[in-house]
Amino acid sequence: MPLTEPPPGRVSKPTLLDVTYEDVRQSFLLRLQNDEVRLAMLRGALGSAEVSPARAFADLEVFAHRLRGAAAVFNFPELRDAAKGLELASAVAAAEHSPMGEPLVQSAVRLLATRLARLNGSTLSSDAEERPVPAN
Repeated sequence: MPLTEPPPGRVSKPTLLDVTYEDVRQSFLLRLQNDEVRLAMLRGALGSAEVSPARAFADLEVFAHRLRGAAAVFNFPELRDAAKGLELASAVAAAEHSPMGEPLVQSAVRLLATRLARLNGSTLSSDAEERPVPAN
């Protein structure tokens, strides 16, 4: 008969099967703190003379796409929708090869930053407060 428990004195190593959905979800929640910092860095790059606008928009698009997918998997619809807005605004701005889309991108960044801060229990600087997107 096979052993179902390790022999006395031996510690079993965790396996991939021992990782639960909740464990992965908690890792996602911890990662959101880093994502909040990363978003602030990407926002700074958008206004920097050292980074081309097209590159900054592309970086924001990739970041938002990754966050959008994870937020969908872990059932955070407000975060998913804010990330989707940033992903789409960044894609349009990058495709136009001009900073004309920057106001929409900045608005989407502010919304996503607000949602991340709310989930992380952190406070936002006054320039990152959630504001409505102007209708055009």
